[in-house]
Amino acid sequence: MNNSGPENDITARLQSATTELQELETLVKSGELDPRVLREFRNAVDHIRATAFAVQQWVGLKDSGDPYSVLPKLSAERVRRAAQLTSDLVLDLQTLDVGLETQGLPELFAAIDDLRTRLAALLNRES
Repeated sequence: MNNSGPENDITARLQSATTELQELETLVKSGELDPRVLREFRNAVDHIRATAFAVQQWVGLKDSGDPYSVLPKLSAERVRRAAQLTSDLVLDLQTLDVGLETQGLPELFAAIDDLRTRLAALLNRES
């Protein structure tokens, strides 16, 4: 069995990330951290958990079923995550953590405007 290559690299990185997360858990339990950073960390962990679950299902279905049945779950997770990020950005705007000096605002505006236009068309088509 070949111990080099992409699969082994991913396995090693996952093992390393698992160790790092376990160490972070101990630090987080100390309670000495910015609540906004903790919220963002929780959101990121939740996102990777959902993605890992979908990938695990994909791998399990590759040989025994239709792996493409997992794709709607991944899309639903992206929608859920986008809604959460949007809510977080609204809070950041309200508390002035995001302002005119924040990089990427024009690109964010364009992406959200495009998303709003496409969602409006989809929802109007569905109703």
